[in-house]
Amino acid sequence: MKEYHFAAPVLRFEKGNNRHYVPIPIEIAEDLLKSGSRRVIATLNGHELRRAVNGNREGERFLTVGIPLLRTIGVKYGDTVSVGLRADPYPDRIDLGEEFATVLEQDAEAAERFFAMTPGRRRSLAYYVTSAKREKTRISRALELAHKLRTNTLYSDLN
Repeated sequence: MKEYHFAAPVLRFEKGNNRHYVPIPIEIAEDLLKSGSRRVIATLNGHELRRAVNGNREGERFLTVGIPLLRTIGVKYGDTVSVGLRADPYPDRIDLGEEFATVLEQDAEAAERFFAMTPGRRRSLAYYVTSAKREKTRISRALELAHKLRTNTLYSDLN
């Protein structure tokens, strides 16, 4: 599997929600996208993570990075990071976290609806649970999400 290496600055979008991102050279992004998957395994300063190759109207390609990740890898806005990228061989893989996996094992209705969703939607919902720092919060979010899945009361169900 082909892997790409380059150095890039940590930038921030000035419009919208001011997300931090790492730009991907266009020729590398195009080559990765030709593999058929937007999902990549990225290594930023030696820290491995799964991300999507995102783009904007200007044709730029980038990886979105949050402040907690920037803290973990010891960089901030404007710093340069060492980047490694390769296509994710398991693009639909989702880290449910122990708490959410346990709740879904115990709630067949919620699990059935959850696993019928698109990988992107499942990833988003799982992230809501796994992003909590405290175990108590992860459990609470997992139970709340299972209830909303079972009762069709997710935010998207109400619109």
